[in-house]
Amino acid sequence: MRTRRLAPWLLAAGLALAGCAELACRPVTIVVAGRERRTRLESEFRGVTTDPTGRVVERRRDVVVDEFWVKDGGGRWYRVSEAAWRGAIVGASLEVCR
Repeated sequence: MRTRRLAPWLLAAGLALAGCAELACRPVTIVVAGRERRTRLESEFRGVTTDPTGRVVERRRDVVVDEFWVKDGGGRWYRVSEAAWRGAIVGASLEVCR
């Protein structure tokens, strides 16, 4: 009996998540006007430990993260994978997610 009450909720959650995935990426073809590689510093969580006095302390490490961006003729920037960025040629078309 409990399974029957749970089934509609699971179905609704599955449909909602499937709908979000469709909205997350709408492929569009752009003409590349520029490309840029941006580097940023990110603090990566490595775990939790205790210090000599017994306090709980987060362990973190700074890592360098590369991001790859291409610009269309209208000035809008799109984040792309490294492979897509390497293949992007100014003046050529490229399919990106909007």
